[in-house]
Amino acid sequence: MKVRQATLLSLTLLGTTTSGFMIPNPSRVWSTHPSTTTARYMSTATKDTSAMIAEMRAEMAQNEEANLIMQALRGQNLNDDDSAVAGLVMQLIDGEVEDTLPYNYDYQFLENYFGSRPGTVLRRFIQLTSVLGDFVIKFVLDRLFKRLEKNPDLEIQRAAELRDKITSLGPFYIKIGQALSIRPDILSPRSMVELQKLCDKVPSFDSKIAFATIERELGQTVEEAFSEITPEPVAAASLGQVYKAKLRETGDIVAVKVQRPGVLETVSLDLYLARKIGTFARNFPALVDRIDAVALLDEFATRFYQELDYNLECENGIRIKDYMSVLPMVKIPENYPQYTSRRVHVAEWVDGEKLSQSTADDVGALVNLGVITYLTQLLESGFFHADPQYVYDFVGLLSFFFGPI
Repeated sequence: MKVRQATLLSLTLLGTTTSGFMIPNPSRVWSTHPSTTTARYMSTATKDTSAMIAEMRAEMAQNEEANLIMQALRGQNLNDDDSAVAGLVMQLIDGEVEDTLPYNYDYQFLENYFGSRPGTVLRRFIQLTSVLGDFVIKFVLDRLFKRLEKNPDLEIQRAAELRDKITSLGPFYIKIGQALSIRPDILSPRSMVELQKLCDKVPSFDSKIAFATIERELGQTVEEAFSEITPEPVAAASLGQVYKAKLRETGDIVAVKVQRPGVLETVSLDLYLARKIGTFARNFPALVDRIDAVALLDEFATRFYQELDYNLECENGIRIKDYMSVLPMVKIPENYPQYTSRRVHVAEWVDGEKLSQSTADDVGALVNLGVITYLTQLLESGFFHADPQYVYDFVGLLSFFFGPI
């Protein structure tokens, strides 16, 4: 009951109503002229809520596991390093299948497509077993000889090993690892903390390939589209890499994101293999009763395919920019649909810093602004921008209740 009261009060203070989200306006906060009794009640309720939250935080701080879980849920252990893991090689199947895969998730198509390409499936299976094989053996032996119980530090070591192996296997496994890192019902607190360091910054691919992709996708040379562009990417992640450039037509400084070759093919094959395993698991009622892995995978796959479509990302960016125009201090980069295709996305370049790295004195206020942004999307527009870069909204919501990051 106390948590529910705190939630309702916090939403009220943020300006929400049962009929939607009401944007706070400092000049109109008390435009309804509340009575002295109402104002006194709000003041008392706020103090009670603050005291309750402070008590909850003190109790959790004394419990190591609860404290580790809250660190993970707040994102305190997210990897903020902008460089790739030294020596990491991403295992993809670039060039091994034809570029004839559908742009929307269609498992029946994948079943027929990869079913007629056993060689490609076998090569990917060998990649997976070579990367994960030794870890599975260690995991089984640890359980068999109860090594984790004897040496608690070994659990952290195994989680770190799994993190690096997941990163090397590509986007599908990175997404799974990131989802697991906030699941205290599946992983122990220590494993969650370590897995949250999962690195989505991987070695870049050859810029010659990236520039060839730009020219093929946009139908013009790099020099025709941009008067300036960095010769090497300024950042690289599992799905693509980004260049800083200047549009020749307007002189605008932009970020040019180019999708990594082989991503669609690798993700499609990984989804095909995962669904095969899920279908096989349906033969065991004990597993099916707990979760329908196939249905869950199909929903996940549909969203994943959408993330690979940069045209859709551009459309969503334009849409969310319009919705967020009602909020002051919220900056949504300009999108350029005329320079965007399925594998190339061009958007306004915006300099900034991560809240988790910032030492500015207004971080707390910005976290609260993130909460307002989150609630505006959820309650007023009904359109939530779920780009991974917007995770700070969720982190900010947790921080609002349980303290600063």
